[in-house]
Amino acid sequence: MNLNATIDTETHQQREVASGIPSGEAARPSGFIERWLHAHLNAVAIAIVSGGLVARIVLARKTFFNPDEVLHYLMINEPSLRLAYKASLTNAHPPLIYLLLYICHLLGRSEFILRLPLVLAGTAFCWFAFKWVQALFGEAASLIALIVVAFSPTLIALSAEVREYALLLFCMTAALYFLERAFDQKSVRAMWLFSSFLYLAILSHYSAAFFALTAGIYALARIADYRWPRKLTIAWIVGQVGGVGIDLLLYLTHISKIRNNLAVWSTSFGDTLYQFDQESIFHFTRTNTWNIFQYIFAQRYVAEAMLIGFVLCAGFLLLRDFRSSAATRVPRHASILLLLPFAAIWAAAIRGIYPYVGSRHTIILAPFAIAAASFLFAAMCRQKLWAGVLVGTLLVGISSLYGQCPEPGITQANQRRDLMIGAVNDIRQSARQGDVILADMESAIPLTYYYCKTEEGFFFTWSRTNFGPFNCNEHLIVPLFFWYLRPEGLAGAFEKTVHSNGLKPGDRVWIFQAGWGGNLMAKLPQSLVQFRCVTPSTFGENITVVPVTVAPDLSPAPLSKCPD
Repeated sequence: MNLNATIDTETHQQREVASGIPSGEAARPSGFIERWLHAHLNAVAIAIVSGGLVARIVLARKTFFNPDEVLHYLMINEPSLRLAYKASLTNAHPPLIYLLLYICHLLGRSEFILRLPLVLAGTAFCWFAFKWVQALFGEAASLIALIVVAFSPTLIALSAEVREYALLLFCMTAALYFLERAFDQKSVRAMWLFSSFLYLAILSHYSAAFFALTAGIYALARIADYRWPRKLTIAWIVGQVGGVGIDLLLYLTHISKIRNNLAVWSTSFGDTLYQFDQESIFHFTRTNTWNIFQYIFAQRYVAEAMLIGFVLCAGFLLLRDFRSSAATRVPRHASILLLLPFAAIWAAAIRGIYPYVGSRHTIILAPFAIAAASFLFAAMCRQKLWAGVLVGTLLVGISSLYGQCPEPGITQANQRRDLMIGAVNDIRQSARQGDVILADMESAIPLTYYYCKTEEGFFFTWSRTNFGPFNCNEHLIVPLFFWYLRPEGLAGAFEKTVHSNGLKPGDRVWIFQAGWGGNLMAKLPQSLVQFRCVTPSTFGENITVVPVTVAPDLSPAPLSKCPD
């Protein structure tokens, strides 16, 4: 027992020396603020996490659903969980998010109630990111990382909407934390917890496949590097077998049945999939890596600092792993953990399988980018906690004040809930019984949520070709068979709608547009002669209501006669 204690002490001292962190008396922090932060680190972390929770709640309450969020709700708006699961199989996501939403929608259908599981998951992600980075890189790095993940505009936005990404990030970081605990404490229980959260990540989003690959190779390298207890190794192997089983089950029950839809959706990724005949692989890598950091950190200079920090940290750890096998404060093979997710998604984009793009689709890279950059900044701060707080605050302050909108095509100011409610009330007050509401597919999806009554729900099977006309509030809502309606395409789409629905001259039609594409419908009077007297009602820059009537030649015309 004494020999083992001596070995553990020597190993601990070697790690401290290798990391530049002194031991014994020299390790005691100097200065009142530094000592206070060390003594109350968890309390400070809880306060920061609480602040992140408040920011997520505020945003979740004040913005209206985007089309993707409504689509998730429509999937589970069914009389039974079995029917909700059946409907969810038409979309390209695993079932965990739909299970949570189904439970929540039994409590209410408001934006906040439906977003609440993701708000809580995004908050839990902050805590586990803090604990994981602390286990990997130390206290100063963990404090920087916590401030960034708690108050990053992009991560707040993703945690305040009905999408899978906050849930995925929470499950990933929890799995990473328990994996480090399993190795550090030789704990079989922690290894089982790692496997449990790995399973939940796989069931959250299919991009978790890249995370599972990374965690698996990293753990295998750690196991091969040291003689761990047999029970710990067996627990990891059994956990990996279970993960493969879940992947196989998802493929047989879901992925294999939506291959055609996946092919259609992949066409929207454009240049995020590498085109061998259009650009060099170096240009593709440089441009899209920068776009990923720009998306995650919102502001140009912050993104540059984080990218540089990530590259230097990952490069340093990779060089260290090649040159030395001595025990260090940072576990060996940490470079695998940081670099492999980027390499895996990049390789998938080269093969045309998955986009390497600065958007929510690659948000699984955020924890690794933030952890690596935080490690470098902590080293520059000489592991001082107070300096780490200043660095983290500076990063998120600049991102929040000067960063770009994390949601392409719509700002948070134009996604205020009162704007959507105003547009819906405008139609309710002005439209007569029997009037037709015409909308592109992007707009028809939120219209079903905000305009239709709850009891007028209908079985919704999603595809780009079978979302047909339906009755709602004594009006016929006609979705167009394309995602976004541009002004120059309105006349043809209008006449086709008139013929297919038996409309007659004098019938009134309300054209509704709301979504990411921008308020192009407001330009109708300037762009098309037949709409020179039409006066659209605009609600911010992303919602427009255009009243027209069917002319004798079945073309769209203003409700009132144009003055001579």
